[in-house]
Amino acid sequence: MKAKLFVSKLNRITKALISMTPAQREVVHQSIQALDTEIPIDELFQPLFDSKSQCPHCDSSQFKKWGKAGGVQRYRCNSCSKTFNNKTNTPLARLHKSCIWVEYAHCMALRLTLRQAARVCGINLKTAFLWRHRFLQAQAGKNDDKLSGIIEVDEFFLAYSEKGNKTLGSGQKARKRGGDIDKRTKEGQVAVLLSIDRSKHMIAPILSADTSSEISINLTENIEENSVLCSDGAWAYVKIAKLKHCDHKRLINGTIRVMDNIYHIQTVNGAIANFKAWVNGSMKGVATKYLSNYLAWFKESSAKLNKRQILLSAYGRQQYYGT
Repeated sequence: MKAKLFVSKLNRITKALISMTPAQREVVHQSIQALDTEIPIDELFQPLFDSKSQCPHCDSSQFKKWGKAGGVQRYRCNSCSKTFNNKTNTPLARLHKSCIWVEYAHCMALRLTLRQAARVCGINLKTAFLWRHRFLQAQAGKNDDKLSGIIEVDEFFLAYSEKGNKTLGSGQKARKRGGDIDKRTKEGQVAVLLSIDRSKHMIAPILSADTSSEISINLTENIEENSVLCSDGAWAYVKIAKLKHCDHKRLINGTIRVMDNIYHIQTVNGAIANFKAWVNGSMKGVATKYLSNYLAWFKESSAKLNKRQILLSAYGRQQYYGT
């Protein structure tokens, strides 16, 4: 491109960027990053496979190369005689069209809907749905991040959903849109515990019940000792703070939102609001059976993982949240 033409186009682009919101500029930024050289899938996963160096069927370390299929190296185990490749027994096993996984991972980094991702990647809606949940499967339910420093925590609730299920269980009645959930008893709701520190490490376990014991089981081991725990008035957090020798800031009175100009639960409440707006807005609600997948996706998005990191997380051998 000639210099004058480049300057002219650059000026137009600059004017367009100025008129955009920060969120829109972030989408443009990520789209530009997507123009870099595509990542060879086999080269991306091979180092992780080599580092484990085990048969995925029997865990034997004695195996040898056994030809190639579709350009991908296969191996044969000396112990169990089974063959495999570097994706066997991972969530990505038996998925086709690996040449466009990178593009799909980029769609996930942008949090595109199924129809948008299907259109970008040139795949059908069923494939887009399958890939979404395969890409999230390895990290779903993983809440291993250690929280330290100033830690914020709160619970939130979502309506139990059978979205996509064509046959409800016996005796189960359909719930009308708009919901008539009893917010006092929390019947028909699913409880989620969300905790985040100021370094953006996050955990988001689904609670089997909204009880002190469930909160303690899902939070205590993730908190580093001598941290500062910021919470509402729930007694479960008082016990956890004492157990982990944490300074506890309880924001009980609704008129006091910040203590000592630094301690608050606004970050975690903002994250909760963002998650709810996302799943109930762009996603049009999610089935409860897939909720852990969407929480994993939300953590990936909050950590601003790029397409390479999303693929490695999907492979299941590494976790990138909080990095």
